[in-house]
Amino acid sequence: MFWRRAGDKPVAQTVWLACCCLLATVAAMGQEPSDAPTPPLRVTVATFPPLVMERNAALVGFDLDLWKAVATEHEWQYTVEETTFPDLLARVRRGETDVALAGITITEQRETTLDFSHQYLESGLHILARKQTKLRVFSAMKALLTPDKLRWVFYLLLFIALCGHVLWLAERGESAISDHYIPGIFEAFWCVIATMTTVGYGDIAPRTLLGRLAAFGVMIVGIAFFGVALAQLSAGLAVQQFETEVTSLADLRDKRVATVAESTSVDILNDIEATVVPVHEIEDAYAMIHRKEVDAVVFDAPAIRYYMAQAAPKDMEIVGPLFDHQYYGIAMPEGSPLREPINRALLKLRTSGAYDRIYAKWFGGQP
Repeated sequence: MFWRRAGDKPVAQTVWLACCCLLATVAAMGQEPSDAPTPPLRVTVATFPPLVMERNAALVGFDLDLWKAVATEHEWQYTVEETTFPDLLARVRRGETDVALAGITITEQRETTLDFSHQYLESGLHILARKQTKLRVFSAMKALLTPDKLRWVFYLLLFIALCGHVLWLAERGESAISDHYIPGIFEAFWCVIATMTTVGYGDIAPRTLLGRLAAFGVMIVGIAFFGVALAQLSAGLAVQQFETEVTSLADLRDKRVATVAESTSVDILNDIEATVVPVHEIEDAYAMIHRKEVDAVVFDAPAIRYYMAQAAPKDMEIVGPLFDHQYYGIAMPEGSPLREPINRALLKLRTSGAYDRIYAKWFGGQP
């Protein structure tokens, strides 16, 4: 009989329940997976003008406008939290945020622990340094007042004094130089210096044999000695100028250079043996170079250019060409289900022209 009991339940009831479970399973399997986890998404950012910055107590910037367009495309709800750049990457690695934005450069090393969207902005690195239009007087004096340079100055003055006294003693009683020690000795010094510098005005000419022998010694020895001493002093000024001016990446070797900790700039600066001064926010680096605590700042081009356009002092300038070309991407925890829907949205924003409008708002012109 169909209604025979199996234990305490009818067989028909058992069959009916089994069929309902099977149908429910098939229906669930036929549904398409959602593009995103349950909202709101956690979006974490770090200050990086003009991509992310605070204005009127609100976070604004190119990255935030771009993310808003992506989220609108998928009707995602999200919350935004601000942190420092080093902590930003750490949170992504630990899975404590769903999306990270802050001009994050896509690198092979980061790809091992993070997932990235397609690149949405091309960039590179710039050097910010103080203008060095001329060698300051203080720096020049500092370069000359070293023990080595002072020793050459002393030797030169001693040579002039000895030759001058010999010339004055030899020419006393003659009409070329005064017989009195003063001003006669200064006239002799003048003759020695004029001869050493190969000027030879001819206003004073030795007449005695001893005087002419002294003048001959000045011509042979003094001219060479003067040339060597002058070369030493010139070299000191040239080295001082080389050490104070920054015109290219190579000039940063052994210099104190500020940049954001854990940014790609750190590896570049370590490779050229610069002294890296890490900061949490790029604004801290700007303050350090303004206070002359560092020789230069190296960071991503958009941030440096924005600083120069908005708030840079007149004694600051961008030096050298753009180097180490980079590409920014939206960072996510490894294996994030958001990667594909974000990429689709970015591609759609580019083809629709929405990306160009966002770019023009913050940078002007076309990407």
